[in-house]
Amino acid sequence: MHQSNIETLQADFKKPDRSFYLGWIVLTSLSIPIAYVFSVITLKIITNILGEYVFVNGVRHITEDYLAMYTFVPMVSLLTGALQYGLLRHYLPRMGWWVFVTVAGWFLGVLLIALPGWLGWTDTPLNNLDLIFLVMGVAIGITQWLLLRRRLARAGWWIVANALGWGLLGLINPGNSVDQFWLFILGFLPACATAAMLALLMSRVPPTGSKM
Repeated sequence: MHQSNIETLQADFKKPDRSFYLGWIVLTSLSIPIAYVFSVITLKIITNILGEYVFVNGVRHITEDYLAMYTFVPMVSLLTGALQYGLLRHYLPRMGWWVFVTVAGWFLGVLLIALPGWLGWTDTPLNNLDLIFLVMGVAIGITQWLLLRRRLARAGWWIVANALGWGLLGLINPGNSVDQFWLFILGFLPACATAAMLALLMSRVPPTGSKM
């Protein structure tokens, strides 16, 4: 039944050209620094309204530091999902949920990273940036796979591609932190890995009008 559904959805499939994969890499890579700029602007506005400090459960926090992830993650996940959807919708059918599953993947990754701290586990391997990158890649890969699995055969490799792209970030990062320079390359390796996987998965699909 699952294979039959894939074949039905592939009936209107057309193979993308090289510009699709180049666009995928460029737009996915740029989504992170662009989202960061919008996040900074938003935080400046919030700080002007709330002040330089906010109190949470009686504890004083710097407003920009405390709310940074609350603004950045929604923006980067929405922007990444929207830009990728703009490319995918021309080649794969019924991709309207792509933005949602991308946002869900980012939030799932952040939840898995933050959960040990919420549970009071101070000594956790997720304090290591290498594992943080890997968790994010797997989380995003899984939620996006839920949509791709009905459109492309062997879509499970999509999870591997995301894990590889994000995992490599930890290997090339010399420290255990991410500075502003890293924002310009943070999305590049995942973009290259997923673009390569898309090329492999889509190459197996016959174009419109060909016989299965």
